[in-house]
Amino acid sequence: MSVLAETSLNMNVADFSPKLPPYREFYELLLKVSSFYENSSVSYRPSDRLGNPGGLLDFRCKNSAGQGGTYKRNLPLVVVPDLHARLYFLKNILFFKLPVNFVCDECGNALSVVQALEKNLIRLVCVGDGLHSEARGKERWLKAWDEFGKGRWSGKAMKEEMAEGLALMKLVMECKCHFPEAFHFLKGNHENIESLEYGGDFPFHKFVQESFMTRRFIVDYYGDDILYLYSGFEKDLPLIALFDNCIVSHAEPVRAFSYEELVDCRVLPEVVQGLIWTANGTAECGNTEKMLSDFTKNEDSVYFAGHRPIFGKYNLLNDARFIQIHNPEEQNVVLVYPDRKFNPETDIVCVENAEK
Repeated sequence: MSVLAETSLNMNVADFSPKLPPYREFYELLLKVSSFYENSSVSYRPSDRLGNPGGLLDFRCKNSAGQGGTYKRNLPLVVVPDLHARLYFLKNILFFKLPVNFVCDECGNALSVVQALEKNLIRLVCVGDGLHSEARGKERWLKAWDEFGKGRWSGKAMKEEMAEGLALMKLVMECKCHFPEAFHFLKGNHENIESLEYGGDFPFHKFVQESFMTRRFIVDYYGDDILYLYSGFEKDLPLIALFDNCIVSHAEPVRAFSYEELVDCRVLPEVVQGLIWTANGTAECGNTEKMLSDFTKNEDSVYFAGHRPIFGKYNLLNDARFIQIHNPEEQNVVLVYPDRKFNPETDIVCVENAEK
């Protein structure tokens, strides 16, 4: 674990084992991460119509200074697909040694992702979906449903499922606290701990009633206060990120949204739903091309999203400018170089063997 030892990241996660966070530690972490979101810099996260941090991250360098006067550097970008309770995936990402032509230290030495984050030499954006192991945990979900039928809201199977998901999200929150301007996690459709059906959110279920079960577990195991704080964390999450050469959101936008809609999207249910729930083939034709034309000045810019599973490293749509990157069977991340055209064959890399 020497890579993390060289950073300020809290070492109580060094074993990276899926454990349910203790109540007090989890409570304090939720309060801490919320304060970081509440104090997001308007230089990259403009305020919405209510005066709160908006739903848009804007890291474009088209102006020499951001809204708050902070200079925006066109840094190398790492895009992370849906995590889905894969703590080992995020661990491997943090330990992954980046190519020296992507980023390196002042002596030209290779850096791991976590070292580059520590030095503010890269940005990292996760497309969301932290909880729910999906197909990997199907049998466990079925066992948990059987436990629910017997009145056991936090039985063995459900504890195992939630240990994976919450241990992952604990690490996500710690990364956000330690690298607040470099590490970002977008809201996906699984960021719905209260199992809501309004505001652009809908309960998620694939095999049983996973959304309801997740909420019931949190209340039974931790209590209403943790449910409230975790829900607040989810509501603080941005939904889309703009860069000079790409756009990133959880799902394909259902239509082309305006800049004002993206800033205000956390209070616009249609926009929330249209950025996290879009099914293949349901988006308006030309939507991503329109947004790329509106928000980027690079004719080679591309739009990245996860949400819908794919086979292989990527799936190209819309004249190869919309790129789906979520393969739940692989541990791939996207490297977006600031000074060259994106190449999906070479710039989507596997991190699986980053550290044994």
